[in-house]
Amino acid sequence: MKGKLDFRLNKTLKVKNFTIPYDPQLPNPKNKVFDSAIRRDSKLKSIRNYLLVDGFIKREAGKLIKKFLRHNTEFLDIGCGDMSLMRFLPRNFWYNAIDISLSEFHLKRVLNKREKINVALASATSIPLDSTSISLAVSTEVLEHIPDIDKALSELYRILKPGGILIISIPNNYCYKYQKKGPHPDHVNNWTFNEFKEYMINQGFKYLEGYLKGFWIPLKIMPGKASCQLPISSKSEFYNTNFFFVFKKPKDT
Repeated sequence: MKGKLDFRLNKTLKVKNFTIPYDPQLPNPKNKVFDSAIRRDSKLKSIRNYLLVDGFIKREAGKLIKKFLRHNTEFLDIGCGDMSLMRFLPRNFWYNAIDISLSEFHLKRVLNKREKINVALASATSIPLDSTSISLAVSTEVLEHIPDIDKALSELYRILKPGGILIISIPNNYCYKYQKKGPHPDHVNNWTFNEFKEYMINQGFKYLEGYLKGFWIPLKIMPGKASCQLPISSKSEFYNTNFFFVFKKPKDT
């Protein structure tokens, strides 16, 4: 079936009427899909996050998805989280995605909205797909969390077709936000904009475009930990919270 990827996994879990393949090499894989701590946010909180916290990251990724999507695209979301990037794909496209953990709540939510969903429990360092099987891959706010980042990038390069597109967003861990709040405890990789660009080029990717966005305001707009983050670009890298990139796997590989 065009656009649906064949995850090379023999083990499966059942959620609702949906079968999820999983990598048995993951730690406690059978516990990775029943994350009872994840619940529906209040409607007001969801709107706040979408407009005033980090929703702009997915919106920016969505713009890039639409820009590079083609009628015959094989799409993969790497580190899919709540699977919110699904809404940027037309309904006749398969939404293929992997993550090392999934929320049962979010799975049931998206399954009620869309038929062409193909999700697996797997790591970016061991992607269960054949080589050169993807034409468009997206990773939003994931790579900063991966200790073996060289392995993950090697896997992304392997699964991309020659000429395939890779869309990436990462945080600017050297920005004003983290200077004031302190470093994020889960971020193990830190890059400036140019450092990441050069790193990817050294991994064999071709740089197509990139930009900086996200202006942090240390103002809590509702009870909780989240502060305001606006989809605004600053001329100074220091005041941009996030980096956005598009890379291409060269056709002559």
